[in-house]
Amino acid sequence: MQGSPELLKMLGEVDRTKPLGTPLFDALAKVTVSIGVEAVCLRLNQEKQVEVYLTQRAPNDTAYPGKWHCPGSILRPTENWEDVFKRLAVREFGGKILSTRFVANVNHPTEARGHVISVVYLCTLQEEEGHRGEWFRVDRLPEKTVESHRHRVIPCA
Repeated sequence: MQGSPELLKMLGEVDRTKPLGTPLFDALAKVTVSIGVEAVCLRLNQEKQVEVYLTQRAPNDTAYPGKWHCPGSILRPTENWEDVFKRLAVREFGGKILSTRFVANVNHPTEARGHVISVVYLCTLQEEEGHRGEWFRVDRLPEKTVESHRHRVIPCA
């Protein structure tokens, strides 16, 4: 089936300006390299300890059900970085991202969904009510934190 005319025809009909949907994204992620944009928000709490902002994935998530992670998204075809941050502000933060600063690229060749190269940004989040995530001390992350975020993404920020 690889390279079959039917497959190529169907892929040619995909609207690159719209989300792919989970089944198609998961299938393509196994045979391509995805670019993930990771938004790491850090702050000092009242005791001067570093905290990180994490959101929890849905219980039915195909790769990391119920796990905590730094907000992020895959860069979609036709998007730029600013598009991703606008989407994250609404979908994962529920608040305004005040600033972003690139800090690192992190290669994850064996992620649950497939090969991902994470582009990690240190972000400043406007402190307000209504955020969708929670702040955790970096030395006391939830047990169910995505491993690559615990060991690679958060430390590089």
